[in-house]
Amino acid sequence: MKRRLENIGFVAMTLGLVLVMALCCRGVVLSRTNVSAQELEGYYQVLEEGLVEDARQMLSARGFANSGVMLTRMIDESGSRQYTLTVHHGRINKMSEADRQILMAELEQIVFEDENCVFFHKFFENH
Repeated sequence: MKRRLENIGFVAMTLGLVLVMALCCRGVVLSRTNVSAQELEGYYQVLEEGLVEDARQMLSARGFANSGVMLTRMIDESGSRQYTLTVHHGRINKMSEADRQILMAELEQIVFEDENCVFFHKFFENH
């Protein structure tokens, strides 16, 4: 009987240790997932800043120095991102529609390649 109680105690202790180890491993995996999300966000932040800077440089080279450039993003639950690059400059509002379309075609080339991202470009019109 004493031997049987010792065996039950040993099995219970072993199961307890296995459970503790499983919970610890799960915690490590979960914390690694959070780090990956932070790393991914940092990756996109660098790309976003580069995109805004590229747009500013292109606009400045075309004579639209000090343009207002704003990048907004929406992220859905699957992680897909939708970006809208909005540009504002008083002279853009005064351009002909044909010239605005040419400028927009140039702006639409300013994106970063990522299969999970969609880009939209627009001019902010102050009426």
